[in-house]
Amino acid sequence: MIIEINEEEIKSMDMSYAKELAFKGHVNFDAKPGYSEYKLYAWISNQFQNTTILDVGTRFGNSALSLSNNPSNKVVSYNIVEEGASDISKDNITWKIMDFRKDPDLNLDEVELIMIDVDPHDGKQEPEMLSWLKEQGWSGKILFDDIHHAGTAGFWKNLDEEKQDLTSVGHMTGTGIIDFNKK
Repeated sequence: MIIEINEEEIKSMDMSYAKELAFKGHVNFDAKPGYSEYKLYAWISNQFQNTTILDVGTRFGNSALSLSNNPSNKVVSYNIVEEGASDISKDNITWKIMDFRKDPDLNLDEVELIMIDVDPHDGKQEPEMLSWLKEQGWSGKILFDDIHHAGTAGFWKNLDEEKQDLTSVGHMTGTGIIDFNKK
């Protein structure tokens, strides 16, 4: 087991800060874990202290908002194109419009957790990202969204890393975590 889940704590996460900052009406941050992943992400952020969390695939910023729940952590959220999230202002979130692998300011030694949720959900980009992280010698935890989506299910199934399916408290299309490059 990679992470000891506390379902009651996850269900009771207060997401009011995210609701106030997110695009109005775009997402239900109060949705039940198992349907929506945001309470799980907020809870997971509290399992880490004074670290940097990467959010790869910003889109509208909902994952980054959730991962920013713990103010001791810094969230750096990456998207290839601007989709509006950078209009959201929160002290511990930095928005970047670029491929995280090309960020000259990225210090992987400060990163303990990476969340990957990229479009399209075809399972092709994730292996490239993992190869790059392995080349950099990085190790840590990686969260994935949509692990049971038709395009990414094969990627998840074929991962050699220690993995844990968190779908029952995550997103209905599948949420998983791996212990990457564990030494």
